[in-house]
This record gives sequence, structure tokens and C-alpha cells, in this order.
Amino acid sequence: MRATCFLVLAACCLGSLPALAQGGGRTEVSIEHTATAVLKTDLRVGDFRGLGDDRGVQETAARLREVLANDLLLSGLFRVGGPGFPDKELPFSWTTEATVERGSDGVLVVNLNLLSWPDRQLVLTKRYKPAPEQVRTTAHHFANEVVRTTTGSEGIALTRIAFSRGRGDRRDIYVVDYDGEGLLRLTANRTLNLCPDWSPDAARIAFTSYRGGQQGLYFLETATGAVRQVLSMEGLNLGADWSPDGKELLISLSKSGDPEVYRITPEGAIVKRLTVSPAIEISPSWAPNGRELVFTSDSSGTPQLYMIDREGAGKRRVTFEGKYNDSATLSPSGEWLAYATREDVLTQIVVMRPGGEDRRIVTDASWRNCEDPSWAPDGRHLVFASDKSGTSKLYVYDVVENGFRQLTFGNDPDITPGWSH
Repeated sequence: MRATCFLVLAACCLGSLPALAQGGGRTEVSIEHTATAVLKTDLRVGDFRGLGDDRGVQETAARLREVLANDLLLSGLFRVGGPGFPDKELPFSWTTEATVERGSDGVLVVNLNLLSWPDRQLVLTKRYKPAPEQVRTTAHHFANEVVRTTTGSEGIALTRIAFSRGRGDRRDIYVVDYDGEGLLRLTANRTLNLCPDWSPDAARIAFTSYRGGQQGLYFLETATGAVRQVLSMEGLNLGADWSPDGKELLISLSKSGDPEVYRITPEGAIVKRLTVSPAIEISPSWAPNGRELVFTSDSSGTPQLYMIDREGAGKRRVTFEGKYNDSATLSPSGEWLAYATREDVLTQIVVMRPGGEDRRIVTDASWRNCEDPSWAPDGRHLVFASDKSGTSKLYVYDVVENGFRQLTFGNDPDITPGWSH
């Protein structure tokens, strides 16, 4: 459960296949970017040649080069240069090259290569036969291969962010590629849909909805768009979070009075009640080891973060600063904890060690209200919602470089983002 999710649902409490539709256009907004110098790998993007006079082949080659270069830049791991780039000459360690042609059957054939530089020893080669709508995916896949080969890290170019878009009691679940492209609407049921969370295999998205007239937990199958109800108990059914192994979820239920944290199965059966308190216990989120969880409780008088083990034992307080702390999420390595904090009237994003060390507020008053952080699987990037522009939109923060980029655009508010694994 996230702060925005709870507030929107609380306000609304007072009072077949989903349609897949392309999202709206962009309105460009100037974003402040404060970067920190970090050691990077210098990579040259070389010739991406379209063989023959086929215009579609030439356009595909140019598009592949553009998307691949952008993927490598957004990873934060590379300085990218080469012909046509501002940095034409860098002390390159690697170069990428490609050929695109049309086979005798009319299908595009793409050969993408990674070579050492300047000795041009072939290190990696991949062959693809993408349909026209798969060209970006092809570039994303090869970008991840380059990241893995040159740095030993896993890339995020094929990841996506699910989020809620809309106003009042009509908000739908959308999904967008990590680079802001490929916006799709996943639900269209004329009600409130919030707090999407991806299963570890990205096959399902859990979300809270009033789809059946009563607030409940639902799953959306990402391959087909099919939606099914998992749980709908009296009271709140808020903020499901998948366990790292995909075998359970955490959720906050108020069926016995005040909201408490429970473990449930993907079939909706309660495994164990983890909290028993007259306080409000919300926003549960698994630690990456699957043995602990972090959640919000106002048992101390104000909403603060606590951790317990998966059996509900060993409760310990994590935050002692800020009047209101919520929406906590641990990075995939468990190294960092991100959450939303309110000191005065504005809510900001904090990143710190789980033990409280190295605490830093990464946004300031110019960002207005910032909420609902969610980690990318690389543990370096963080997506969150901010009403910096006057309307809540999604932004990505680079923890290493201390830089920001805007992810979503348009006039409708975007809230409760969840980054795929």
C-alpha cells in the first residue's frame, strides 16, 4: 500500500478483457538535473547499415541505433559517442555495429555486434528477425546484453512501469516502458483502480479496484489482459506487494477493525495475520530476502516505519525523523530504503540505509509533493510521483548520479507507480 493509494481510496470510500488503448501525447516540461561525476565505460555506437535501397530497412537501422544509444545512456553506466554524437571521440573500450536487411521472405533480419575497441575483436553477436512493432524491443534486448557483457550488471531496458492515471473515482491502470515510450491503458471499467504491483515474473499485476462495486484485490494477466478478483473483504483491501518468490503477497485488511498487515496466497487465502494493534498498520513491503518486511504504523502517535519478520515477530522502529513517513520500499539488494516523508506541509522522497544511516532527502520544495517510490531491478533507479508541474506525473531518480528525468506527460494525474522486476 502506498500513501497516495490510501488517501485516494479513503476519499472514495466516503462517498472481461480490458480495452488496450494507446495513451495520449506529451507536453514537454523543463526538469532540473543535478548530476554527480561517476566513472563510466566509454562505448562507441558505430555504423548501423541498412543493406539495399529498401526505405523500411534504412529506417529500421536508424531507429535501432537511436534506441540502443538511449538505452545505454539511461543505464547510467556509459558515456556514449561516435559518428553523429556530440562526443565523437572518447577513449572508447567498446563499439557496437549492426546490419539490417530484408530476407527473401520479406522478413527483416538484424545482426547486432559488440566489439572491443580499437582492436575490433568480436565479443558478442546477436541475430534477430523482428516484426516492425518489435524493433524497439530488439534494441532493448541487445542493450541488456551489452550491459551484462561489459559490466556484469543486469540491464533494465526491457522493464516497464505500471501506474494509475485519472481523476476522482475514475482512474485506470496504465503501463509505460522504462524510457517513457509505449504507453498503454490496461483497464477501462469506469471505476477506481490503483496501486499496481508486478509479480516477480511480470506475468501478473496485482492492483486494488472497485471493479466489483466493493474495494478488492485483483490480478491482471499481462499476456492476455484478463482480470480476475482475488480478494474482496469488508473494509479496506489495500496495497498488495508480491513476495520475492511470487508465492505470497502482503496486504493491509481492516476486516477485524483497524487496518492490519496480512500474508495471503495468490488465490486469496489468508496465510497469517502479522500485526495485532489498535494502531493503523498499512503499506507493507517485502524485503528482498523474503524473510522481513517494512510497513507503516502510527503506534507511536505519528506514521513511522517499522520492520518485522515474516512471522510478525521482532518489531523494530526504523524512522525517527519526519512527522509522517510512508510508502517504504527496499532496493533489490537490500542496500537502500526509499520512502515518502512529510516534514511540514510537503511530502518528499528519502533514501537511506535500512539501519537509518546515510539518510538524505533527495527532493526539495521545488518538487512540491513527492510520493510512492518504487525501485528498478538494478537498484540504481527509482520512480516516484510528483506534482512539480502542477499535475502529478512520474519521474525517475538516479541514486548514483543524483539526476532526474520525467517519465510521463499529459494532463491527467499519474500516481502509485510500480516498476517491473
